[in-house]
Parts: sequence; structure tokens; C-alpha cells
Amino acid sequence: MRSLLFVSLLVLPLAACPGDDDAPPVGRDGGADAGSPSADGGGEGDDAATPSGPRVEIGTGITSFVPVADGEDVELVMGPQGGWHIDVTLRLYEMDPMDMRLNIDGYDADTGEMLALPIERILTTRRVREEDDHWLRLGEQLVLGIASPAEAVGKDVRIVVRAMPVEGEGASAEKTVHVIDEE
Repeated sequence: MRSLLFVSLLVLPLAACPGDDDAPPVGRDGGADAGSPSADGGGEGDDAATPSGPRVEIGTGITSFVPVADGEDVELVMGPQGGWHIDVTLRLYEMDPMDMRLNIDGYDADTGEMLALPIERILTTRRVREEDDHWLRLGEQLVLGIASPAEAVGKDVRIVVRAMPVEGEGASAEKTVHVIDEE
């Protein structure tokens, strides 16, 4: 009985955390971000009308959203545990992030093979930052299943994001980026 109680105490905290606590706390179409004002991932200062409805924009950056155009270079980053990843930052428009299911996948753009470990998060409002007309999700790391940088440098990686709120319409986006390693 004592063993069962001990095991229950170990498992209970894991069951209570739906998978988003490993990220650092922070306050649709073929290639371009769904609904983004321009295909280059920009949008600020663009003359195009801002689309309405739920949408996701894919960028990079660690402390802020850095727009990245389709085909643009992104840096391969060596993680603290020796793995390799691409920093991914998202803008979520017109969706409630509380208990939202967020999936991020990475594929070799040429072969279609999965190149990264799939990410699945259940967001909370603690894990996003409210900014003007959207929520900002920082700190995602698309971890590549590679043993050395040579396996990814020069490849095009298709990043696919699906945001599924508990209520209301969700959104998805895709962006293809070119992996470089300048360090």
C-alpha cells in the first residue's frame, strides 16, 4: 500500500500539468502565414488591409516576434543539451489562448519527411503575452532530429502550426525556411 501511495504522489503532479510548463513563462495557405497582410511575413506598415478572423503568423526570435519571409534564412541553434533547434515565435489573432491546443511540426520541404520532434502544447494565458491586437507566444524550439548541423544546414524546413481554441474557430499556418549555421 505504501508503494502505491508513493507512485500516486509521483504521477499526480505530472497529470496536473498538460505539457506547457516546460516552456519559459512569457507574459493557410501554401507557404505564407494564414491571413498575414503580406507574404513576406511583415505586415507592420503595409498598405494592405488587415485581415479579420482567427489566424496565426509564424516568425522567429527569442524575446520578440521577428518576421521571416518564406524561403528566408533562419539560424540553427545548438541547445543546452547538445541538440539542434530553430526558434519559433507565433502571433495568434482573434482566438482565446486559454486551454488552446497548439501543434507545431517541422518537415523536410523537399521530401515531406518529418524532420523535427512534434510539439503539442496546451496554452494558458500565463504562457502568452497580450500585445495590441494579438497574443504572442515566445520560446518555442522546433527540435530537429539530427546528430550534427551538417544534416540540416542548407535544407528547407516547412513549419506547420495549428492553433485549436477550446471554443470558436481555430487557425493554421505554414512557412518554409532555409536553415543556416553562421556560428
